[in-house]
Amino acid sequence: MIRVRNIAHPVIRQFILRTAVVNYLGKCLQQQWDDWQNQRMHMRTLQLDNAETSQKSEETAQEVLCQLIEILRLKVHASHKLLRREYQELFTYMMDKRELWDSPEYFKAKSALSTANHHLRIYVTSEDIH
Repeated sequence: MIRVRNIAHPVIRQFILRTAVVNYLGKCLQQQWDDWQNQRMHMRTLQLDNAETSQKSEETAQEVLCQLIEILRLKVHASHKLLRREYQELFTYMMDKRELWDSPEYFKAKSALSTANHHLRIYVTSEDIH
């Protein structure tokens, strides 16, 4: 006998939606953190290779890069904050819906929480550490 999932059930839809949001925010956080780290490494490279360029162009490049790094850091911080909030909301929602703890969507949401928890621990700025 084929078991049909009732995707129309509002709780199932919420599991699916909230899981998708948590997964998306986790991917955004990871990408923004990677961009931020790449630019920080680029800045270190510029600081080491300062002998080949003129002083003025080097200072201008470093100023622009510093501004870019700060913008990326702020984006990482904002994404971290959003992911933490969505993580907490999904976790609370799941705990309130015990009647669906055996549904496939529950296990997908649980997996998304595990991945989000990993992202929250790995991809942090100094502001995100409590």
